[in-house]
Amino acid sequence: MKSTAERLLFPTGRVHQFFAVAVLACAFSLALTGRQITQANWGLIDDHEVFTYLGSDLRLPFGEIWETLITKTEVGQLQGRFRPTFYILKLTETSLLGADVHLWYLVNSACFAIFLASIWWGLVRFIGVWLSGALTAAIAVLPMWADIWSRLGPSEIFGTACLGLMLFAADAILFAEGRRVRLCAAVALTLFAIVLAGLKETFVPVAAGLPAFVLGYAVITRRLPLSLVAALGLLLTASIVAIGVVVVREMRSAGADYYGRSAGPIVTVRYALLGLIDGVARTWWVWVLPIAVLQLLKVIPARSWKQRVLESGPAFAAYAFLIAMYAAQCGLYRMLFPHNNRYDFPAMLLIPLTACILIAEIVYKLGPRYPKRTVDHALCAAAFFVVFFLVTSHLGQPPALASAVKRNIETSQAFFTDVQRLAQLAKAAPERPIIIEAGGPLAFEGIHSLQQFLTALGVQNTISVRYHRNEHARGPLLENLQQQAMKMETARTSTLTPLAEAWEKRAGGCFGIGLYTRPDPACEGIQIINGLDPTAMRSSP
Repeated sequence: MKSTAERLLFPTGRVHQFFAVAVLACAFSLALTGRQITQANWGLIDDHEVFTYLGSDLRLPFGEIWETLITKTEVGQLQGRFRPTFYILKLTETSLLGADVHLWYLVNSACFAIFLASIWWGLVRFIGVWLSGALTAAIAVLPMWADIWSRLGPSEIFGTACLGLMLFAADAILFAEGRRVRLCAAVALTLFAIVLAGLKETFVPVAAGLPAFVLGYAVITRRLPLSLVAALGLLLTASIVAIGVVVVREMRSAGADYYGRSAGPIVTVRYALLGLIDGVARTWWVWVLPIAVLQLLKVIPARSWKQRVLESGPAFAAYAFLIAMYAAQCGLYRMLFPHNNRYDFPAMLLIPLTACILIAEIVYKLGPRYPKRTVDHALCAAAFFVVFFLVTSHLGQPPALASAVKRNIETSQAFFTDVQRLAQLAKAAPERPIIIEAGGPLAFEGIHSLQQFLTALGVQNTISVRYHRNEHARGPLLENLQQQAMKMETARTSTLTPLAEAWEKRAGGCFGIGLYTRPDPACEGIQIINGLDPTAMRSSP
């Protein structure tokens, strides 16, 4: 008979387990990212898109989403990539949340919680609440999250949440007893996969591979009818092919991908093969060493590797799927990982998820040999050691995500405060021109961002750009950005005035913005050395 404490520590009912997972996953997410909800503000990079969609009245009526999608996003203009569902979700979010930055960061934290809960929930049935939670915590502090959850712009935000929902649906397909639940989960898995494929072209392998793996297994085990799976497969295939056709056509016309890298089939296949080798090299020890040690200690019986693969077919199939997804992402990005940024998602889940699969398989095989209470206590002890390792490994050095969140709060607050101050000064002297001194190719997006923020804040002064070329910038992407930024000096648009005209009015006073360089010393303004570095953003003297 279990005591009350044991019933609370080791909940057995699926409803109780789900409640515990949901609450603790939210707690994890808020602990790592929650400060931004109340303390962060709009930042220089990406955030200006929201104000582009909102317009001068800071509203986007729901009925105008389609028109905005076609006229103000890549979907209608096709600029080398095609992400239809990303912009549909982004515009819907803009319509619902408006310019309230706190709600935007709340959605970020919710998306992270969904993903963490999906990993946790998938492991609970095998290794209990606590060890699955400890392993989820290890995934939550991976370096790649720092470049995703400390910003508002990346498509990986929706991608992570979408993958989490797909994992929930996959769990229901594989383990739910009710036929209706499995059918609904299959439809949900397909719909979320279509959304994921439209978020970013590099998500296509996961969007296609996970449903194929799960639905195929469900047909083999007779958990789903072949007719339904065939219909869902056709729907998903048609969606992915449509996206692929547009992306391939754009890359062929440009001769490179969006980032200026060669995008031919040969280089893609070469990196995919390198990724296959690299993925196996990174993970072989996760399987081989524990099994070899357990076999040496006679905890598990001696078997050939062929026998072991056959006995643990689903686990090895899941591992092969992870390797294939890693290789596919290497091919599509045409590079190997990690880079400790958002491009690592979902590739760098390879090692932690491989470890999770192995641990779940070992417990599944060995668990029935021992009393359940003994297994529960052993798993709880293992969870303690995992948490102890995570804590000691970050003593004096917080997780990358926590540091990035702190940096983003300081940076965004400083940036938006300075922009608001400049807007107030500019509105008090609308005859004075604003001159953006842009240094290097990385200033290209910042120029667009500053224009949009100042316009949204009611500034009517003329805005001009003086570009300072960075001779050390190399590569087709950076060179292209430099060329475009240089053209802004003479551009005349709805928000830009040629620099020569602004220069004539400069004697009567001006406002300056130093973007990755110093502003004109004769102008009153702000200096932004690095929009992602809080120590480098300050008002000019």
